[in-house]
Amino acid sequence: MSSFSRMSLREAMPIIRRLYESFGLKSMILLKDNEWINVVTVIDLTRRKVENLNNEYRFLEERLGKIDYNNFKIIFQARPISEIHDVITELENGYLRVGDLHTKLLAIKPQEIGDQKISRSGWLLRVGEYSEYHCYGVTLTMSDTPDHVLSNFGVSSSMLGVQDFDDLARSWLGLDSFRATINIHFIIPIYATVTGIQYQGGNEIKATLRVDQRLFNYCAIWLTRKGQGDYAPILERTKYDIASCENVTQDGFVYTLLRHGFSALGPNDRISVDFLHNELGLLDQQEMRMADFTMRTPEPFSQTFALFDAGKNLEKHLLDPKDQEDLVASFSWLLEMIDIRSLKLGRDERVRENKTEKGSADIIAYDSESNKVLVIDCTIGVPSESKIDKIRNTSNYIARRITFPVKTIIVSAAKSPAQKNQAQKYYVKILDNTDLEELINLYKKGKLYRPKAKMIVIGN
Repeated sequence: MSSFSRMSLREAMPIIRRLYESFGLKSMILLKDNEWINVVTVIDLTRRKVENLNNEYRFLEERLGKIDYNNFKIIFQARPISEIHDVITELENGYLRVGDLHTKLLAIKPQEIGDQKISRSGWLLRVGEYSEYHCYGVTLTMSDTPDHVLSNFGVSSSMLGVQDFDDLARSWLGLDSFRATINIHFIIPIYATVTGIQYQGGNEIKATLRVDQRLFNYCAIWLTRKGQGDYAPILERTKYDIASCENVTQDGFVYTLLRHGFSALGPNDRISVDFLHNELGLLDQQEMRMADFTMRTPEPFSQTFALFDAGKNLEKHLLDPKDQEDLVASFSWLLEMIDIRSLKLGRDERVRENKTEKGSADIIAYDSESNKVLVIDCTIGVPSESKIDKIRNTSNYIARRITFPVKTIIVSAAKSPAQKNQAQKYYVKILDNTDLEELINLYKKGKLYRPKAKMIVIGN
């Protein structure tokens, strides 16, 4: 089995062309002595289509403001993956075409880009799609850092209306800072993850995984049981071909469910799930201790909730509601159970200004850890464009009135993969039947899993 992390960029190109749909270039450039200099460029490989990536960049500029001076610019562009070879050739020759501009690199040895080894990506801000998946990278370095280059050129953070250059790095280019000697940085996400391990009772374990459909072939899963301690021997292991598992394809991803019965399970055992690909090696890994499953005591609040019909019917109301009221009430309960404060608005769901209706929502919520207000609409069916537009307008109005970040969410009891992409263009997040199922599973696993459950609700 080969390993992605030991390949050079040139060796990985056939795989890259096969796995990704497009790539984005986020370039910060400045004019010096009538020549455009490429201070830093981030190249994001992605499964998204060019038009979707361009829409994302357009909305990013609308939210943050376009940086476009006569002698200093940040330019976003999306290109099909078929053009990645042209970009590599340009870099090897010491320049990069940014829009209509020919920009000169500051990299020390740009001609060696194709021979650079792929490694885990550093300097990356772990948000959005990068928060869920392992990301790899290839970097061309220079003799200075971007923040020093900007300062020496006379560019200050205050003239750009930001607190410091780190704001610029994180918000416009997706890097954690400009204090590393980065000139060109490729970001290569691997769209595969072990989403959970659950104890089913007896000696049975359930593992759930998600993988891009283009990675699905030649994937395998190893389940391993070890004893207590870092140096414990392997007690039992089994390999599964992913095609032999329960698989559902949705929105270009394959969702895999694997149930496995070990010969025995002890309270001190550790269970690991290793997700591998023949060409890329280890895609993801997750390990859990049996003590986390068997020694967890339910909290009094959760125990009390479970005694009522509300607790007993939570899953049914979320995944197969009889009417919208079931869905609204149960999602509000679920938010409370994962420590997100929520209010079900009921018949008083409208927000008005001088008796003029400005919008409506089924639930409002607040998460103190992320400091986010959530405005939530619920629907049994697939969300329509008008519903997406309406809840977005409601959130925008509320954000203006409270001058505070507001996240817009639609909860759908149906599977809504196509609408997820459509809604994302307008910064509306859709939690559909698949997401609700994952939330329920995390809630059942107890307090340790609340942060992960919260991320499903408030992430991206």
